[in-house]
Amino acid sequence: MTPGYCYKSLIIFFLCVDISSAQINRVMTYNIHHGEGTDGVIDIKRIAQVINKWSPELVALQEVDNGTTRSGNINEADTLAMLTEMHSVFGKNIDVFGGGYGNAVLSKYPIIRSENRKLPRVNNGEQRGVLAVWLQLPKTNDTLVFISTHFDHRLEPDERVQSTEHIKSWIGRGDFGDDIILAGDLNDIPSSDIIIVFNSICDGSNQSTKYKTFPSGSPDRQIDYIFACRKGRYTIDSFHVIDEPIISDHLPLIGDIIFP
Repeated sequence: MTPGYCYKSLIIFFLCVDISSAQINRVMTYNIHHGEGTDGVIDIKRIAQVINKWSPELVALQEVDNGTTRSGNINEADTLAMLTEMHSVFGKNIDVFGGGYGNAVLSKYPIIRSENRKLPRVNNGEQRGVLAVWLQLPKTNDTLVFISTHFDHRLEPDERVQSTEHIKSWIGRGDFGDDIILAGDLNDIPSSDIIIVFNSICDGSNQSTKYKTFPSGSPDRQIDYIFACRKGRYTIDSFHVIDEPIISDHLPLIGDIIFP
């Protein structure tokens, strides 16, 4: 018999995935707080050490600085790429401290192109964005779009709801193709309306009281997520929250995803 994984569903049947020709890709999402830890120290090398220890193929980063005085005028995405031997793309959303601030992607796979889209602002909120990166998978030459995003943090959900609807529309009309993995800091809990929407269009099996990512010193809720947005083609195998309470105010989340 060909080896495979079996998954038990909520209605008590088994879905068996043949992995003889599949590959497992590790995805990480990490809000790095511009490299500043809870100890007040800005040290991007500590972020790189965590990434190297867990060896993900894809990393979605949020709160990334590019050429700011507070972070030593370095390009944090490129520095992390050098320290982890990965490719990098930075997507600026706002100007701060003489430089840029936004999301980034690290990838072990070649980057074909990238696009940084702005999300709607409500009541003069901070400009947020969606960084979409087109990647070429090595074994199949298939194209995968990997998205890093960071939603509004305020208590009122209006901007997060509008951002979710924009992304849902973009995915629905095929702006990002068929094969999509979306990851990031969505600043809302698993029972929220926006996560329910993402679960309706993506595989959101990471929603659980087990995966608390914030605040890093004593996490009491999940606000960081990884979604496989082609149900049935990509299978989420497992998730794990990495216990690194000092390096950032968030804990990194990793997901192992089976690709065909």
